[in-house]
Amino acid sequence: MSETSVAIELSLRWLSETHGRNFRIVEPCESGVVAADDSVRLAIEVRSLLGPIEDTEWLAARTRLEEQIAAAVPGSFAVWVPAGADLPAGEPAASEFVEHVRQAATKLGPTERAPVPLPVTLFLRKTADTGSVVSATGGLNPHWARFTGRVSGSFDLDSTRLHRLPDGEEHLDALIEAIIDRASNLDAGKWAEIETIDTWTVQRLEGQQESMITAVPPSESQDMGLAVRRNLRRILGEAVPALRTGKSGLTALVLIGYYAHLEDEGATIALRGFSPALYSGVDFLVLVTDGLVKPLIQVPPHVLSSP
Repeated sequence: MSETSVAIELSLRWLSETHGRNFRIVEPCESGVVAADDSVRLAIEVRSLLGPIEDTEWLAARTRLEEQIAAAVPGSFAVWVPAGADLPAGEPAASEFVEHVRQAATKLGPTERAPVPLPVTLFLRKTADTGSVVSATGGLNPHWARFTGRVSGSFDLDSTRLHRLPDGEEHLDALIEAIIDRASNLDAGKWAEIETIDTWTVQRLEGQQESMITAVPPSESQDMGLAVRRNLRRILGEAVPALRTGKSGLTALVLIGYYAHLEDEGATIALRGFSPALYSGVDFLVLVTDGLVKPLIQVPPHVLSSP
């Protein structure tokens, strides 16, 4: 199994659920497939928004984890890792990770997805008795303003081990309250550890006994907005002409992203900065991230008609 095959499976499922088009793969290609729905053929090209990955040691470590998951969990699964998160390395970290995945995965029915809660530690340090602010790095940085006026003193919060919060506000609210509570008992120059969870995603796929970890090394996600814009322009320049010159009646370009949540994706904004001529003629341009599919352009009316 590869990231490409996972993205294709999810895209075809999305086409069936949203447009009633039941395409089935009939022909593999170098970086995609040709699928057919009766007499209508669909050419699909798949590209990663970050990559290709050239870190051979990281790739080998990912493969070992995938093999461990496949050995521990009956069925076929994809694990979606948010950008910036590193894969567990060594023991007992690897085995503990596989066990967390197993516990979540065995509860899934066909096509279902679920969070994998992984224990992480945040570090809170009081830097001064003056002020009423928490300066956060990492996953809680977007929420720093929620601490203002609720703490006595100035604090640094290291939440770099936190990459994806659970859906909804309940967990975040409870975490903020826990941090505020710990802050009230800290003296200047002292620090405290706060335990919480980083939430990855596992998804059941079709197939017998394979697993795929959809991720990139943390170094690849630095300046991700800039990297996505640069890579997306290159991808459009390479993949769209190939799709246009093909013989299929319909075409699709599937992009793989590594965002914490679908609403965090930056591909839509990047695409708005380009001329539509770069992707005209493509019937489907979709993003696959965290086990979900999002169309990035409006689907042409002729695609919605029955074959």
